Amino acid sequence: MSNYDTLKKIIPPDQALANQALSRSLRQVKDIFNTDLPTLSAAVSALESNKDLGLINALTEPVPEVVTDFIGNTLATGTGPGNTITINDVIGVAAGATINTDLPVVTTVVSDLANIGALDSLTGNGGTPSSTDNGIYTLMSYTLAGTYSIAGNVLDITTIPTTNYFPGNVFSDVNSAFGNISNNATLLYWGNYWIANIASDPLYSNVVIVANDATNACAEQLNLNVINCTAAGIDIGNVVNDPANANLVANSVTTSLGLASQLHDIGLDVSTGGAAQFFDQVANTTNLSGQAVIASMREGRNIAVLNAVGIQLDTQLIDVNANTTVANNLGDGQYTVAQAQANIII
Repeated sequence: MSNYDTLKKIIPPDQALANQALSRSLRQVKDIFNTDLPTLSAAVSALESNKDLGLINALTEPVPEVVTDFIGNTLATGTGPGNTITINDVIGVAAGATINTDLPVVTTVVSDLANIGALDSLTGNGGTPSSTDNGIYTLMSYTLAGTYSIAGNVLDITTIPTTNYFPGNVFSDVNSAFGNISNNATLLYWGNYWIANIASDPLYSNVVIVANDATNACAEQLNLNVINCTAAGIDIGNVVNDPANANLVANSVTTSLGLASQLHDIGLDVSTGGAAQFFDQVANTTNLSGQAVIASMREGRNIAVLNAVGIQLDTQLIDVNANTTVANNLGDGQYTVAQAQANIII
């Protein structure tokens, strides 16, 4: 016989049915059995409804598409699952995220192309300002240094000589030499011309694509960090050029202690681009402190694994005092009964 069948013999059937429905509903509340009726009654009496919130009451789905679109377009600028933000998306460049992987790709491709002479049109250097082997970037360098200025170091009339890669021209000043790229006589025009030539050459096009993809990945990582730091209100400050006015305080005791106390929890975030990966990358493993950071994170993960199977650990170090200090002289290397008893922590 159900509770309803019993209850309807005591009170009217409609009230019994309502009570049974309420009972089933309350059973769905987490930890409902850990409270008592007076406490629950007081809590329910304090609850608020969505009265006068017409749009909320009219919802037919938990999260409308317009809300998910807004969050996605406004906040979802991360690389984690579902575009969630990871620590690498905010300060990953500091740990070499993307940069450590992709920048060497760029430098290797550029170095290989230079070694086989593919970049001579840009970086070729004949050794003198007037050499016909000078590439466009070499000509730019000489121009900016005032080498081609007739009036000494003042770029009044800059005359850039003809080379194998530049037809040569006379410019009134340095601005005209680097001016509108639509003018086929300027250095910028010819620089772009030879870059396009290299990129389209069947001999180099594949590696150029690889280098471009790697360069774009580095730029995207930098841009992502700037966007997310700004959104999070993080002002890193002029750390490199003006350390005295930087907004990051070096060797802050409070910050260091706070970080150390959270290493177990930090180590649990093993997601790609997450906290554990970040600290693994920035920790200086050539010294004890850096290795201790990594060891602490691993310890935190080990504790979590053991806790999951019911093995509880306490990693707090005991106080060393007169009641727990073991005598230095252990005789034959074994604890005596008295020494063992003295070190039992009750």
